[in-house]
Amino acid sequence: MKTTNQALKSLYSQRDSKTYSELSALFELNYQQILQLIPSLEKIQINSVIKSDSEQDLYLFIEERTPYTGTFVLTHILDSIKRPDIKFKIFFDAKLLEVLEVCNQTTLNSQHPYLAQCNDINIQWELNTFIEKWLNYCLQKYQGKLWQTM
Repeated sequence: MKTTNQALKSLYSQRDSKTYSELSALFELNYQQILQLIPSLEKIQINSVIKSDSEQDLYLFIEERTPYTGTFVLTHILDSIKRPDIKFKIFFDAKLLEVLEVCNQTTLNSQHPYLAQCNDINIQWELNTFIEKWLNYCLQKYQGKLWQTM
């Protein structure tokens, strides 16, 4: 029978390692999904919001814009709390979306005692899988709704 320590260790050590090719495919998928949610993303220069009576408002904050890239934060705001507060970088020329952090963390479980056993590609996989799932949720709730400037 496994001890608690062994069980925790297995969470990271028994996972299949991801390849750069798999991670790159996820970056491409997330890029396609964000454009479904925000079709005018390449042109947006001002922070924007989807106001909704039936759902929480969805906010897009622009942190940096260049002709070929942009750094954005996509989040809900409830009172003064921003969650999930996902910061991501878009590479418009390469058609990729890469998550930089979630709630100001570069890993989803930074307190995990065996995090050191998880390589950078697997950490990136975890972050980018998180946004992929959240974008699916957002597409169900907000696709086709109007983005307004703030």
